[in-house]
Amino acid sequence: MTNLDIKELIKIPYSCSPTSSVDNKRIAYLNNKSGTPQVWLCDENNVHKPLTNYKERVALVSWSPDDKWILFSIDKGGDENFQIKLIDTSDYTNIISLSDDMSVRNDFGGWSTDGSTIVYSSNKRNAAYFDLYTQKINEEPKLVYQTSNDIHSVAFQAYSNDLKKIVFTEERTNRYQYLKILDVESGNITQLSDDNLNGGFKQAIFSENDDEIIIITNEGKDFSGIARLNLNSKKLSYIYSEDHEMEFFKMDSENYRLIFYINDRGYSKLGILNLSNNDSQIFENPHEVTFMEPTYGWGACVLDESNILLTINSTNQNGEIIKFNLDTQKYEFFKKAYEGDIKLNNLPKPTLHSFKTFDDRDIPFFFLKPDNFKQGEDNPILILIHGGPEGQERPTFKPELQYLVNQGIGILLPNVRGSGGYGESYGHLDDTYKRMDSVKDIEYLWKWVVESGWASRDKIAVMGGSYGGFMTLSCITVYPDLWAAAVELYGMVNMVTFFEHTASYRAQHRAYEYGDPIKDRKLLEDISAIHKIDQIVTPLLVLHGDEDPRVPMYETEQLVSEMKEAGKQVEFVRFLDEGHGFVKEPNRITAYTSIAEFLTKYLL
Repeated sequence: MTNLDIKELIKIPYSCSPTSSVDNKRIAYLNNKSGTPQVWLCDENNVHKPLTNYKERVALVSWSPDDKWILFSIDKGGDENFQIKLIDTSDYTNIISLSDDMSVRNDFGGWSTDGSTIVYSSNKRNAAYFDLYTQKINEEPKLVYQTSNDIHSVAFQAYSNDLKKIVFTEERTNRYQYLKILDVESGNITQLSDDNLNGGFKQAIFSENDDEIIIITNEGKDFSGIARLNLNSKKLSYIYSEDHEMEFFKMDSENYRLIFYINDRGYSKLGILNLSNNDSQIFENPHEVTFMEPTYGWGACVLDESNILLTINSTNQNGEIIKFNLDTQKYEFFKKAYEGDIKLNNLPKPTLHSFKTFDDRDIPFFFLKPDNFKQGEDNPILILIHGGPEGQERPTFKPELQYLVNQGIGILLPNVRGSGGYGESYGHLDDTYKRMDSVKDIEYLWKWVVESGWASRDKIAVMGGSYGGFMTLSCITVYPDLWAAAVELYGMVNMVTFFEHTASYRAQHRAYEYGDPIKDRKLLEDISAIHKIDQIVTPLLVLHGDEDPRVPMYETEQLVSEMKEAGKQVEFVRFLDEGHGFVKEPNRITAYTSIAEFLTKYLL
């Protein structure tokens, strides 16, 4: 087995988010070869070149339907206060800013069908509330819907073909929304969804004559699917619904069909839905990958009847745009972001398993094993816990994990109760007073890996970021004797102060999941690791960025201070120019090298 260099692994770039000109002869996309994701262009002569060169990340890219503009969003230091900018496609040199107040967050929603107007949500009026705005290019923005009271956020979903109506969602919880429609001229709002708030909605398109929309929803169901909603009768009819989550669709108007992605136990699968007769087809290729982009978005370009562009991403494949042929089910790389010496295909891939937990429920997990791993031997193991809590661990490219596996450490990637991707019922199993049941799932995973002979009981570490950081701290305080080491990244340490300091627009959604900071204060105090520092006997590495709007630095400062005062083993890596995660290449090298050195020290 060849020894891998961790810095070379971390420096492997990605490309993603293809978006095309109207004639499909030019493609804009994101590539992070420079160290942060930037806008790149593939022109009509198949020449690739960067269009932006910022030190900060570009978060998204979208070509306007009138071909005149390439839109992108950018923030500063990971603070998520996104600003919207446009590249003039006449020569690609002129960039104009539609927003420039760096204290405000602007979330791009989409274009009007004629490309004259963008729709976005912004908290420029009040930091705690996101309102809906429209803005014609080269004109001032117009506030078209104002949130208030317990409604803190709205999100654009679709613009009608006649430019008279906008469909949007009114975010009520982190899972459920009301679906509403705005009459652009009068400003009148009509609610389209059920009053009972029993579903979520995302990504809609209008029918050709604007009398209905096609939308991804799980209203009344455990798994999301694709439905038609009649705008006059408000009747919802599913046209695709199976026991897996619908991730994304792209309209192929020329062939009157949808190209869609489903989530099959963590893997993505590609499908086609014929809108004339609702017949569908699921492809088996590409196999055992995800289509989730490294920027956590989804995208596709329909080039013609047979070919589409999309992003593939897997444990042994960096994020790359591919050209996929729907007839042959074969693909070629659009333009490889990585052409280095590491043979990615030779890197190990995970296997999918499940274990029985305390209530006899099956909990799924991926197992990424070194080539020389054998049952019954003295094997070191890392359990990696995802964030969310409604996130999902999926087989995506994580260079730090491939390095650890190369060093001889096995990785378990569980999707404990409350994870996304397994239906609404599974997602609610960890709500509020059931929070610590998900931590108990990790205890039972520990038991499984020891009793099955895959791990030495004194060589098991735990790691997680964001909510996974909360889970990591819960593991080492509730089950302190199980762990050889722990790594906690930008997680919640004190749930009460988390609610006090998190971005004001986030508090309501988090309260629905974790508990109300006033009514459920006792619960939040009881589950907070800050009150159990005396229980920690595990060496701990902590990493966090100063610009984090989700889990503010104050959480980590409390943890490190309390642990040092109590004489506990703690190391702290702090980043001044990162937010909720690490984006810039030098910081990623520092972060993942620190993690690798820490874990190999205690596990090998």
